[in-house]
Amino acid sequence: MRDLFYTGIIHNWKRVLVVCSLLGILSLLIFPPKNAQGGKAEPGQSSQLQAVDHYLDEAIRKLGVPGGSAALVYQGEQVYSRSWGITGESEQTVTNETPFLIGSLSKTLTAYGIMRLVDEGKVRLDVPVQQYLPWFSLPDAKAASQITIHQVLTQTSGMSESAGLNIADQGASDQLAIQRTVRALAKEPLEAASGNRHIYSNANYAVLGAVIEEVSGMTYAEFMESSIFSSLEMKHSAATVRQAEAIGWEPGFRSWLGLSIPSPIPYDNGGAPYGYVVSSSSDLAKFLIAMQEPGKVISADRTKEMIQPAVSVRANHYYGYGWRITQTDTGETRIWHAGSTPDARSEMVWLPESGWGIVLLTNQNNRLEEARLSIVATGIQGILLGSEATPISFPPIMERWLAVGGVLVLMAITVWLLTSFRRGMETKLRRWVWFTLGGVFFSLAGLVIPVLLYLTQVSWHTVSLFVPDLAEMVLLMVIFLSMNGVLSLIKASTIPSIKDIQKS
Repeated sequence: MRDLFYTGIIHNWKRVLVVCSLLGILSLLIFPPKNAQGGKAEPGQSSQLQAVDHYLDEAIRKLGVPGGSAALVYQGEQVYSRSWGITGESEQTVTNETPFLIGSLSKTLTAYGIMRLVDEGKVRLDVPVQQYLPWFSLPDAKAASQITIHQVLTQTSGMSESAGLNIADQGASDQLAIQRTVRALAKEPLEAASGNRHIYSNANYAVLGAVIEEVSGMTYAEFMESSIFSSLEMKHSAATVRQAEAIGWEPGFRSWLGLSIPSPIPYDNGGAPYGYVVSSSSDLAKFLIAMQEPGKVISADRTKEMIQPAVSVRANHYYGYGWRITQTDTGETRIWHAGSTPDARSEMVWLPESGWGIVLLTNQNNRLEEARLSIVATGIQGILLGSEATPISFPPIMERWLAVGGVLVLMAITVWLLTSFRRGMETKLRRWVWFTLGGVFFSLAGLVIPVLLYLTQVSWHTVSLFVPDLAEMVLLMVIFLSMNGVLSLIKASTIPSIKDIQKS
């Protein structure tokens, strides 16, 4: 009987082949395979991911960054990843495991670490910071004693944005850097009474980093590694320069008039809680999945608490615990945060109602160009929510070109003045006019930088780090204004006064 069965198969092999093929196609329809991006293809999802891929083709070209990485998650699973370009000095090919500085996405991870301690009963949100940091102080001792953990999480402590910038980007490499950074706040006055309004400041999350260290008995980096990164299998994340370099992190690039310049900016251990964690797109996808499916590290209640609109930032824009909460154009809740360092830019978006999550990491930054990655993230979001992809258009950077134009005009004036001396050119301008021009040039030279700092409300240190091309254009303007002032006064001295003319 068995021989007859085999003989039948041999003689009817074509029919058998057709039946097997049909069965194979049917099984693929019933049990769809993993797609090329590493996730589960659901109805309509494959076309969305293809649209995102095409959209990224254009985005990568227009962003012009040396390297980047993207990841998408859907209902608890990573379904897409794409990486492009090179890393810093070694120029290694970027992958979804390449570590990037993630900037203020670090705040989201720090808040997650605090909620882990809340779950364990080691931290309470409604008690003053000084209960955990007795040495925490500000110029107003009474105000310092009233600031709570909830207030620093929601950025309503009253500490100013400038206070956070003054302690940032110090390039510290020791294990005491976070504590030293928080102690430096003792000379920073509050901008508002605690609990009154939202003021985004790195200072708040520096304080939370110090709280983590005091409560856990470990350094911030050790706590994050043992309690967060290891628990979520985030193998390409770190919070100290030594660990970051060990897993392959390299400084990125700074954009100078659109050109990619290797960054000399060092990693800052003291800034880890608010901006100097390094992570990969695959690791942050795991973090988003943990937010979507809580319980592995922190409870569902604590996770939900993180994304509640705790304080209003402006109309339809709220802040929770390390997350911003807004709405999409279609009315869906959008939970997100962006991150920036002098040489990296990042975006992370979670759409809880549709189940999508987006991670975008790049290794180049300039404050004047930061909106570009936000535009790309919003474009991807629209595709995932069913909209048609639209051509990417970045707004012109007028500040940059106004500065370039100012430098060119002042340079032209300098050249004209020098040429007039060389050729002995006559001038119809009187002596007092040249003296006045000299005074105006010198006054402008002294005012350019102070006015810029007043308008931006940041220090020159921050401007030079985050907008290096604009900073250097401003310095050139100061130099040319000063030169024109000197040349104008020299020109005035060569013109005889009315008295001299009368004597002659």
